Amino acid sequence: MIRYVLAILLTVALLGIGVAGVDHATTIRSEAQVETQIAEIESAVTSLHETEEPTPTEQAGARRVLELDLPSSGFASEPVDTFRIRPDAPGITTIEYRVDGRMTRTKHIETIIKNHNASDGTTDLSGVTGRVTLALSLTAARSAPGSDPGTYVTLRVLSRGR
Repeated sequence: MIRYVLAILLTVALLGIGVAGVDHATTIRSEAQVETQIAEIESAVTSLHETEEPTPTEQAGARRVLELDLPSSGFASEPVDTFRIRPDAPGITTIEYRVDGRMTRTKHIETIIKNHNASDGTTDLSGVTGRVTLALSLTAARSAPGSDPGTYVTLRVLSRGR
């Protein structure tokens, strides 16, 4: 009888350890998926700067359309709690994200990315899961006559996931 009780206790303990490991692995997998999406954004921004000419603010020019796939809640992934793309001065954009209540992680991109539809230029995709379509275009910043206009990347959210 004692053998059966010990076998059941050992089984329950091993299952508890296994579930904790799976939970940790799903969070790590989701963080890796978000980092891959951030790398795609960075690659598109770099490509725009290296191969395209900036266009005036209100004109359509060359653009890159990205399909991001943000993780959702499931057996093998956790949703993104926070995902923001925020322009900071001077010439830096901060992307911050947090998955499953863990610490907020930040990534810096050496160009300004402004959301076309937000007054402060921030794109907030916190809590969004699934496919998100973004359009990025290189834009000439307005400046005083005779000075270097500079450039920034305009971001438009074409579609949001769930």
